[in-house]
Parts: sequence; structure tokens; C-alpha cells
Amino acid sequence: MLNSNGLEDVANKENWIDFGEALEEAVENPIKYGLRTPAEVLNKVAELRGKRSHTLRNPLEAYKWLNKRFPEVQRERPAWLGMTLVMFLMKIEELDRATAERLAPLVFGGQMRQVQLKAEFDRLRQERAERHSQADLSKLSSPQRAQIFDQTVFSFLRQYGPKMFGSENAVLKDGRSLGSLYPDYVIEVDGKPKVAVEINAHRTRVERQFTINTLGYLWLLRRLVPEALLVVPQDSGYDLKQLAKLRDEIGLDGIRFATLPEAGAKRFEDLVVQE
Repeated sequence: MLNSNGLEDVANKENWIDFGEALEEAVENPIKYGLRTPAEVLNKVAELRGKRSHTLRNPLEAYKWLNKRFPEVQRERPAWLGMTLVMFLMKIEELDRATAERLAPLVFGGQMRQVQLKAEFDRLRQERAERHSQADLSKLSSPQRAQIFDQTVFSFLRQYGPKMFGSENAVLKDGRSLGSLYPDYVIEVDGKPKVAVEINAHRTRVERQFTINTLGYLWLLRRLVPEALLVVPQDSGYDLKQLAKLRDEIGLDGIRFATLPEAGAKRFEDLVVQE
């Protein structure tokens, strides 16, 4: 039985902006609620809402960004303004601040739908990946390389998903749609999850323990969907033949491995699958 410590009022906020504001106050003052750390606050509020704590990051970060960048909108709190719209605008700002500033009046004026905003975000992601296609990746940090490769895989799957999976109804979705154990992306075909796609960034050396852990995670994903696909950068340290051999020795089915050029795929044939 949960003790009443005032967090019920936070958890019961229905409007996401109200909730984000109350959650920020609670996270910054855990002692006020008889707790010690922000993490304990998030866990307690998540439990009260019947959610997992990581799901609270979105309303918290969206509220903080809105309050910082567009305080007048935060004060007005239009009932129609969905959190997803704000989050797409946040992501667009990370890629291109000028585009975000151009789109913001349309978004907050109710003149831009979510599907249109997502299309702008997807376009910027693809353009960013293409700009790095000739870059010297070795000069970039590991997080930068990981982000570029994620964009490469995202753009490839979005463009060639129907061809890969033999259906015009193949749709690329965020992996979190699977639940608490989620991959980077999920391919849905005819409205049903078909393939969990996990992306591993460039590594010069890949230790055996990492290989075993990766295979175990793919098997867990495989329990949720018919297939699991691991995509890694071409010419990196992953031994996909060894992974496939270990998979077959253990008797794991429905798991495949593939490579793509790290800085951008130009054609469908750039995907090399190790069955």
C-alpha cells in the first residue's frame, strides 16, 4: 500500500503541461514528498499512474523545453496542444534551429498537424545523414557516429521497408511501441509487428561477452515479434558470421544480421544480410 505523500496530486494531473509542471517541481524537491532522490520521485509517480518510470521523461522534458523556449505558450496551455507536437518540434530544433523557429508559429497557431510536423522531422533526418555521407567519420565522437548511423538505418528502412518485407503496408515505427523491452525500431506489416530492428554503432573491437549479450537481447526481442534484425555498420568490428554460427549452435531462429554503409545507403543493394 502506497503512503499518501502528496504525489497523488501530481500523478492525477490530466493535462500533460500541468503534469509536466507538477512533476518538475516534485523532481526538484524530493524531500518535500518524503523521498531522497529525483529517481525515487519518478518511480513513485510512475507507480501511481500505472506506468514505468522511463515513460515520464517525455512529459517532463517536453514541459521544460516549452517553458524555456515558449513560455507564453506554457502560460496559455491550449487544451488542443498535444505533447507529441511539442516533442517533434524539440527534435526538429536539435537538427535545425532555423526550421524549428519557422515552424513554431504554425504549430502553436494550430495550423500544422502532427503528420506534417513528422514529415519535416523525417526530411531533416535524411538530409543530415546525406550531408555526412562523405565525412571523415573517424574524426567524429562515438555518440555522433552512432547518431549518424541511426539516421542511415532509419532512412533506409523508411525508403525500402515495403521492398524488404514484400508489402506496401510495411510501416516503420519507434521501438517503444512494443512496450518496456523495446528495440530501436519496429516494422509493422498490415498493422501487426513483424520485425524488431536493433542498431549497434561502430566498434573497432567487439568482445565475446558483448556478442553473447547482444544475441541474448535479440532472442528476448524475438519472443515479442516473429523476427529480429540486427543492423551494424559495414567495415566495423562485428563478426556476423560468428554471430550466425553461435545463433545456429544454440538453435535460435528468427534472428538475422545485416550491414549498411555507416554514413548513408544509396541503394537497396547496400544492405548485406548475413543469414
